[in-house]
Amino acid sequence: MTEDTGHSWSIDSIEEGMARIEEDGGRMLTVPVTMLPAGAKEGQLLRVTLSDATKGESVPTSIIIDHAATAAALKKSAATTAEAMKNSAKRDPGGDVIL
Repeated sequence: MTEDTGHSWSIDSIEEGMARIEEDGGRMLTVPVTMLPAGAKEGQLLRVTLSDATKGESVPTSIIIDHAATAAALKKSAATTAEAMKNSAKRDPGGDVIL
């Protein structure tokens, strides 16, 4: 019997053929870019599905770009940034900085 398990990967950075990935909002992984879907880029969210295999067999894996989750994360980030800027403006009287 097999059971699929899923993970969410966030592409933090891509350099020199390696991708730095945040898995499920926690641990960081480094994987070869060749493991990622074609066209994957920094900031995108990926849906990773691993099919459980019995001992000694390969583990079929699916990694796809999750466009909907990426859009939702970017929208949430923009809203958080806008709110922080609004709150910062309330505390900042403006004008020149005096040292």
